[in-house]
Amino acid sequence: MAQHQEINRNNEVQYHFFTNNIPSEWNYPLIGFVNNVNGNHESIQIGIVNNTTGNFGGVQSGFINSVGGRVTGLQSGFINAVNADFAGIQYGFINSTAADFKGIQSGFINSNGNKNVGIQGGFINSSEQVFGVQTGFINASGKGVAGVQCGFINSTGSMTGLQYGFINSANTLNGLQLGFINSVDNIESGVPIGFLSFVKHGGFKAIEVSYNEMNPFNIAFKTGVRQFYTYPVLAYDWRKTDDRFSFGYGIGSNFDISSLFFINPEIEGMHQVSLDFNHYSTLRCNVGFNLGNHMEILAGPSLVWNFKINAADFHQDYTEWDPSIIAVNKVTAGFNVAARYKF
Repeated sequence: MAQHQEINRNNEVQYHFFTNNIPSEWNYPLIGFVNNVNGNHESIQIGIVNNTTGNFGGVQSGFINSVGGRVTGLQSGFINAVNADFAGIQYGFINSTAADFKGIQSGFINSNGNKNVGIQGGFINSSEQVFGVQTGFINASGKGVAGVQCGFINSTGSMTGLQYGFINSANTLNGLQLGFINSVDNIESGVPIGFLSFVKHGGFKAIEVSYNEMNPFNIAFKTGVRQFYTYPVLAYDWRKTDDRFSFGYGIGSNFDISSLFFINPEIEGMHQVSLDFNHYSTLRCNVGFNLGNHMEILAGPSLVWNFKINAADFHQDYTEWDPSIIAVNKVTAGFNVAARYKF
């Protein structure tokens, strides 16, 4: 008797403006405050709360939209939830799909339980796998991304394609990682490019001490991969009575000639800690020699452009550019020797 009453309630049709309650396969438009479908529905649902226990195909628009099965079509609302696959467009403040998603998912918070094929765009995006584009402030993909992951903070398992953001993290990289700070466990093919790039396995990390034409003591931390690395550098000149310290940043690459020798071009910009504006940019081409697994020695020529403006002249008010305020503007040749410890 109880089972018979439950079947009757599921098959009951309540169709009016305030509340609509219909059985499965009753494929007519539903417009009301609360729309409930006990089963599958293919049509339009417009209301404050829309709920379908089975599969849905069409347009579902409301404040809260919920589908217990799969969706094909458009789901638009403040909160959208699908308990199976989704194919189409899901647009709202919070979007959640438990299984595979194919199409466009756009909102403040987007979540997919499995595979996303298409575009996922929002402030916070999460998907187990992405085949396409994931863009937002925070992007996370557990297994991997094949395509583009773009945001302020990006994290994924396997990255195949482009990962672009302020902070990028990937377990495995096949492609390009572009950001301020990059972190990779393994690189199969590709390169990380950023202010600082850290590669756990197969990367390049070194402390280098050098002597050059501008400063007798320089120490730099170089990190990235051998093909492309970046480094901050500090310099000290004990020969001067003041303005002894300088700091800067550079990029470089290593091209192996043999197991012992390599070519090491670098571009470096330095600024002297001084009241004067004193900047010098250096282009180097060193030849390196391997001394085992950890030590390298390098030497080579350099070309330096030095540009300096005295503080007294720099702070004067000029109505137009006056070349006479430039104290130094010259290009000179020099030489560099260095010892590098790799770890």
